[in-house]
Amino acid sequence: MNEDVMVWLLASPVVGAILLYLARGRVQQALAVVLPAVYLALGATLVAGGRTAFPLRAELFNLPWLDEAGVLPLRLDALSAVLLLVVLVVGLLVMVFSIRYMGPDNREHPVVDGEGNHRYYAFLSLFIASMIGVALAGNLLVLFIFWECTTLCSWVLISHHVHQPVSVRAGFKALVMTHLGGVFLVVALAIVFGVTGTFAFAAIGQLAPTPQAIVFLCLLVAASAKSAQVPLFTWLPDAMAAPTPVSAYLHAAAMVKAGVYLMARVILETGTFPTWTGALMAGLALATMGVGLVCYFYQDDLKRFLAYSTIAQLGYMMLGLSLFMLGSKTGYRAGVFHLACHSVAKALLFLSVGVMAMRLGVRSISKISGLYARMPVAATCFFIGVLAVTGIPPFSCFWSKLMLVVGIMEL
Repeated sequence: MNEDVMVWLLASPVVGAILLYLARGRVQQALAVVLPAVYLALGATLVAGGRTAFPLRAELFNLPWLDEAGVLPLRLDALSAVLLLVVLVVGLLVMVFSIRYMGPDNREHPVVDGEGNHRYYAFLSLFIASMIGVALAGNLLVLFIFWECTTLCSWVLISHHVHQPVSVRAGFKALVMTHLGGVFLVVALAIVFGVTGTFAFAAIGQLAPTPQAIVFLCLLVAASAKSAQVPLFTWLPDAMAAPTPVSAYLHAAAMVKAGVYLMARVILETGTFPTWTGALMAGLALATMGVGLVCYFYQDDLKRFLAYSTIAQLGYMMLGLSLFMLGSKTGYRAGVFHLACHSVAKALLFLSVGVMAMRLGVRSISKISGLYARMPVAATCFFIGVLAVTGIPPFSCFWSKLMLVVGIMEL
């Protein structure tokens, strides 16, 4: 039963993308609400039904040439459930928000007669399917397939405003830099399969020290490109040329978390890595936090402002995961916990900025004043998001950051 739900959960956004592409007008808007609600219902059913029997397993189809690894497996456990629920909950909110945003009342990017909306909703649904695949991936090969699907969907969504050169350039830059990470992921897959004959995550732990170190470095580059870590972070601020709901989803809650999830999964499955790998990952995370913090204060565009904040927060997550390799289990839990907490808080911030841009037609901080008097709900939501991301109690990021501090103290 649970295995069937898992397969249907993966397939339903693909079917939904076809329906959204074909539909127009009010039918399309209705589907943009109903379909992500169905995805979330399936996901919640899967997690609730299997929480006492993790991990749940299913198979997509057989690949006889892989010998003992002759299937493309799906798997749901506690770690994948975290990413899955984040993807589905925020995906529903973003799709619903898009109904008003992708319309004629948007002063920043007015959409006349739904032009381009069929492409927008279809690829947003395909992106949800891709992220579900990343979360449920049962081995490195399955993860790589859906990893590259997220890259392609993000390229299309970032470049949605095809008549604006800045959007096209931003989409192409994101495609090139994140696909570079995909190349390193292929190299890691090739080494693992060439030595062990399987794509299982746990196979990394069977490697000799030298190939294991090479695989780890390749995976770290892949994760850094996807999660905008130093030095592969410059695509994320430029990607703010995308429609704001896309930024709220891809660049706050979903795509940028794929790299964090990759490292969390590999570290969990492998068990042990040399201490120097944890130190390297921690160093890159601290550098990313520093760069994000410095650049954060020089931004006038609200979305770029939030983008650099996201870069720094992703550094927090990577730092937490690296603490596990240095001997702190609490640090690992903090990194995964912060993934979920930050996703919700930052999505709230982006959607609040989307409301402001729709009403005012600008995102420049220097041109916005008296916001609370004009839009009290949007201003209040933005303020709550700021408090949450900053880590002010009792908001969620306070607890994840506190856990990170406890993890550091365990070393």
